[in-house]
Amino acid sequence: MSTGTERTSDHDRALADRGRAVHAVTVLAGALAVIFVVGVVLGLAFVGRHGGGAIQGWDNRVQAWDLHHRLGLVGVSKVVAYIGDAPKLAVVALALTLILWWAIRSVRALVPLVAYVGGEFEVYVVREIIHRHRPPTANFPAPGAVPGVHETSLSFPSGHSVAVTAILFALAGTVAFAYRWWWPWAVAVVGSLFVIDTRLVLGVHWFSDVTFGLLLGVAWGVTVAWVAQRVEWADLRAWLPHHTTPPAPQARSAGKGD
Repeated sequence: MSTGTERTSDHDRALADRGRAVHAVTVLAGALAVIFVVGVVLGLAFVGRHGGGAIQGWDNRVQAWDLHHRLGLVGVSKVVAYIGDAPKLAVVALALTLILWWAIRSVRALVPLVAYVGGEFEVYVVREIIHRHRPPTANFPAPGAVPGVHETSLSFPSGHSVAVTAILFALAGTVAFAYRWWWPWAVAVVGSLFVIDTRLVLGVHWFSDVTFGLLLGVAWGVTVAWVAQRVEWADLRAWLPHHTTPPAPQARSAGKGD
């Protein structure tokens, strides 16, 4: 039978585990709030609530250049657009989570899924404020549009840029933090830049949509990776009721006070 001291020690450990879980959730929630504010501020300052903001002239020039320098990237850009679409990307994130769970049996297996959910959430809430329309080339058969491309949802920020970048940086960060390697960051940067370029190649986003989306995705992905290093399953399980039962009072010594 456990002694009072042992039960107290178990209770203290459970409280410490729960504290780490609460801290992790607080950091993630705080990061989501800060990223939302930053996204809205950037949108209002540079893009304008309905587009046509201070950066529009630059967006127009970059788009014109990209549409004339597509080279052979249209085909692969369509593939990236298909995979990076929210429902398909959800399947990819879930598949990566299941694969990681099978491989490492760690809370870090949740990294791709948390990065995806948070990234898509940021896109949704920022678009509730910034109602920017897509470039005309986002909807075929408009001049310059790619056959088969029909994207008519709000434009800022780019969902592909935010969510795919978040997943890439969350995965890269998890490896980089664990092993003190720098190269996963380089892989994430190259992969993210490639994804945002495909959005410009297809003409479905303005330059500022993908650039600011990239920044939001990086911020969320790095946060998820950082938090994942500081929490374990025991911390999450500590929220269960049986982990928070207070210690039993110490039994009185026999022969004293009876």
